[in-house]
Amino acid sequence: LKYLRERAYTDILSSEFEYAIIDGEPNWKFEDFTLRPTKDTFDFKNMDQVFDFADQNNMPVRVQHLLWGDEKWLPDWLKNGNYSEAELLEIIHNHIATVGARYKGRVREYTVVNEAFSRKLVTGGNRDWWCEHITFETYIDNAFIWAKEADPNALLILNDFGNETEGDISNLMYEYIKGAKARGIPIDGLGMQMHIDAASAPSKDKVVANMRRFHQLGVKIYITEFDVNMHSIQEEQDVENQKQAQIYKELVGACIEVGPEVCPNFGFLGLIDRQSWYTGIGLEDANPLMFNEDYTPKPAFFAVREIFEQK
Repeated sequence: LKYLRERAYTDILSSEFEYAIIDGEPNWKFEDFTLRPTKDTFDFKNMDQVFDFADQNNMPVRVQHLLWGDEKWLPDWLKNGNYSEAELLEIIHNHIATVGARYKGRVREYTVVNEAFSRKLVTGGNRDWWCEHITFETYIDNAFIWAKEADPNALLILNDFGNETEGDISNLMYEYIKGAKARGIPIDGLGMQMHIDAASAPSKDKVVANMRRFHQLGVKIYITEFDVNMHSIQEEQDVENQKQAQIYKELVGACIEVGPEVCPNFGFLGLIDRQSWYTGIGLEDANPLMFNEDYTPKPAFFAVREIFEQK
């Protein structure tokens, strides 16, 4: 939200991009703001402001996320409430129903559940608070059912990181989606965050193969939070920029190669490097986005624009 107060930011967002991602504000708690101040109250003022910007610029909206089990983004009243599983499910139901009712008809996509699978595997030491308090499939299944009830026309996405190629996280998600589809759970898409480390970027061919594998289950692929972390690359700035641009080109190209019936949407988690989530974990030199801190475009921007112009 704070970047919408910068004219350069809004000019680029409205002129170069086709949709808006509301990321952070939908969390139950985010930085110095709480969407859920108490069990029985909501504070929508921040989300409303982002929706107003999107409406003014005729931009469809993706809301990220309805549920995310990262403890630091959950309010204390929830974590310290000693609620039973049944009570927690009712709290989730109320949350999804209330958010869905407020923005019904204004959301193109929701990432309904975020990082449940990577956290179930304790990837990077991260844990899923919801999974530790509610049966895993129960909370995910119900979240999608309730989201569909709340806004039947919104597309519903299951989101995670580390799932762009075959591996432990993507295989666990594959088996869940396969079973969920058989149970009639209304999952429309798989979200691939794609936070790429420039030192170990996946090959385009492996990403394409994994996209097609999931599409065979009846879901589309949404790239939800793309960026390319340059922390591990110690080269001259021009060399780093060109390497980053090539990774952007290759992985945007994967989405284009499989086509819009498989991968209809490619999203970036921010515009300028100082906006990046990496700064929040102490990586000041990740520089993962397409624009420098002063809003000048990097080679990655021109590489992405070129590949879309060639499409």
